[in-house]
Amino acid sequence: MKVKTTGVYLLGAAVAVLVVVLCLWRSAAVEAVYPVEKAQQVFAEKLWARVVGMFHGASLAVENRRLRREVASLALARLDAERLEVENARLRRALEYTARSPEVWLPAAVLAEGGGSLSARRTIRVDKGAAAGIRTGAVVMVPEGVVGRVIAVTSHTSEILLIIDPSIKVACEVEFAGGSVRGILCGGTEDLLVLRHLSSAVELPPRSQVLTSGLGGVFPRGLPVGTLLEIRGDPGVSRREGEVQPAVDFTTLKDVFIRCEK
Repeated sequence: MKVKTTGVYLLGAAVAVLVVVLCLWRSAAVEAVYPVEKAQQVFAEKLWARVVGMFHGASLAVENRRLRREVASLALARLDAERLEVENARLRRALEYTARSPEVWLPAAVLAEGGGSLSARRTIRVDKGAAAGIRTGAVVMVPEGVVGRVIAVTSHTSEILLIIDPSIKVACEVEFAGGSVRGILCGGTEDLLVLRHLSSAVELPPRSQVLTSGLGGVFPRGLPVGTLLEIRGDPGVSRREGEVQPAVDFTTLKDVFIRCEK
């Protein structure tokens, strides 16, 4: 009986020792792998995160470049659509003008500013000439108003003297509620024309319409020239002159219409 009890004690002691050994071995094993696990953690949290961030940032940069290109492409497409709309509107106005005009107006595209004439300072050159029936002295218009007149012709080009040139003189009249007053357009700038020899007996209201009077036989009567802005000089002065805003934007001329004989 005593032997059996001793054996039980020994077995229990052996089990206890074994448990202690296993615990110590596990602690040692855990401590042994700790540096590896810590290094792995540091790598995952810092190094790997940076590597992943670097590649992710590169991917985002590529995506941003692609998106910027698409945005730029859409912006160019929008600008092109707006340009085409403006061009279509201009062509529609030109077609309406030729359709309602009783005269024969030949369309011509502007080739360049300036021409071959040494005396002309404000001219344009267009792509229609004698072969198309253009003659020297022909009146040149756009739907908005008077552009000038033809001063030189070749077979396929015409040189047009603009009404802003000081050498050109256009007989005009200013319309107002009580009638009209005549004057002579004597050139000017692309922004302002000069209307001289206005009557001193009439006080003209601003924003009055300035039209060709037909005197002189060059420009037919009733063609729009511009809008009267103000008059310089007192009513008692024998000769007064006015500032006229042109009906035509001479900086954007692309096509003109030249009056031709039937």
